[in-house]
Amino acid sequence: MDSVCLVDILRGELSQTLGCTDPVAIALSSARAREELGQCPSRVEITVSPNIYKNATAVGVPGAELRGIPIAAALGAMVGQSGRKLALLDGITTEMREAAEALLAGQAIKVAVADSPPDVLYIKSRVSSADASAYAVIAGDYDNFIEIGRNGVVTYSMPLAAGKESAVRWDGVTYAEVWAAIKETPPAEFSFLVAAGQVNQIAAEQALKDPTLKLGNALASTSAPLPAPFNMIWRAQSLVAAATEARMSGARVPIMAVAGSGNQGINSLLGVLAVAEVLASTEDSLARALALSAATTALIKHHAARMTAFCGGAIAASAGVAAGTVMLLGGGYQEVVNTVQSVLAALAGMICDGAKESCAYKINVGVGAAVQQAYLTCQGAYVQAPLGLVGRTIDETFVNLGRLNSEGLAAADRLMLEIVRAR
Repeated sequence: MDSVCLVDILRGELSQTLGCTDPVAIALSSARAREELGQCPSRVEITVSPNIYKNATAVGVPGAELRGIPIAAALGAMVGQSGRKLALLDGITTEMREAAEALLAGQAIKVAVADSPPDVLYIKSRVSSADASAYAVIAGDYDNFIEIGRNGVVTYSMPLAAGKESAVRWDGVTYAEVWAAIKETPPAEFSFLVAAGQVNQIAAEQALKDPTLKLGNALASTSAPLPAPFNMIWRAQSLVAAATEARMSGARVPIMAVAGSGNQGINSLLGVLAVAEVLASTEDSLARALALSAATTALIKHHAARMTAFCGGAIAASAGVAAGTVMLLGGGYQEVVNTVQSVLAALAGMICDGAKESCAYKINVGVGAAVQQAYLTCQGAYVQAPLGLVGRTIDETFVNLGRLNSEGLAAADRLMLEIVRAR
C-alpha cells in the first residue's frame, strides 16, 4: 500500500449522512423506487435484513417527529432525490412530511424481515400506485443499489460483489503497511479528514446547546480544571456523546461517516480532534492522527463486516481513537499496536442492540477507554500478546475479532433481534 492508494481508500470510506444510516438507507431505497415509478406512490412495502431491522426500528428520523422504519420509508417515497445518497433527508419539506404521515395513517406502509437475505445489509423497497409498481434493492453497503425494476421488468442490475469493491481494496493490507503509508504521506493530503472532523464537531457543539440532550451536556458541565489525561478524556467524551445522542434522536445535523457508520465517524474523527485540541497539536499532527484513526476503524470493520453484532462505534472507532491519540502523544508503531490490542481486548464483547440514544452511552465508554489506554500504554501498561482475543500480531487480532463477530456472536445477534422485535 502506497500513500496514493491509502488516501484514495480513506476518501472512499467517508460519506456525508443526515440521520442514522440504517433508516436513511431505507429512505434512499424508497426514494429510488419512487423515481423509477415516476410518481408519488400510494403504497410502500419494505423488506429488510434482520440487522437493518434491529438498527432502524427505534431510532429518530430527521425531518419527522417519529421513529423507525415506516416513517423512513414514507419520507423517502415522498422526497425522491436519490442522487443525494445518504444526505437525502436534508431535502424534506413540511408538505413532504405531512404526505408521509398520511401514508402511515392510511396503513400504506408495510414492513417485513427477510428470513434469508443475500447479505447482512439488505433493503428492498417496493412502491406502487393504482396502475404501476417499482422496486429498488440496496445490499452490501448503505448506498449500493444492486437491482431496480418497474412493472416486473428489471431495469438495472449489478452483482452484489461489485458493490463491495471498496472493501476488497483492504484485502491483504497489513497494519504495518497502513502505518508506513501514513508516515510517508504529506499531512496536507489528509486535510479532507480534518474538514470531515470539523463537520462532526459542529454537530457536537450544536448538541451541547440543546438542553433536551442530556449525556453530552452532563459530561461537559464540569468546570473544575482536570489534569492530563482526564481533561482530554472528558472533552472527547462530551463531544462524542453529544453528537451521537443528537444523531440518534433524529436531529437534522450533517455527520461525516467512516466505514459506513455515522457513529463510527463521530467517534473516530471527533475523539482524535478533542485530544488534539487539548494537546494544542499542530494541524499536520492532527491530520496524520485522523488518518490513522479512520484507517484503523475501517480495517477492523473490513475484517468483521460492514454491519456487525458488536458495536462498531464503540469498538472499532475507539481502537482508532486510541491509535490516533498515541500518535499525537509521540508514540511509535509498537506503542500504537499495543494500545489498539488493549482496547480491543477490553471492549470486544460490547453487543449492538440497535441504533438509538443509548448508543451515545456505549461510545462514551469506548472513547474514554481509548484515550486512557493511550496514556497507559505510554507508561508501559498494556495487554501482552498473545493473550485471549489478542493474537501474536495485530493483524491476527483483527482476524480473531472478525471471527468473534461472524461465528461467536451470531446467536447473540439473533437473540437481540428477538428481544427488539418483541416490543
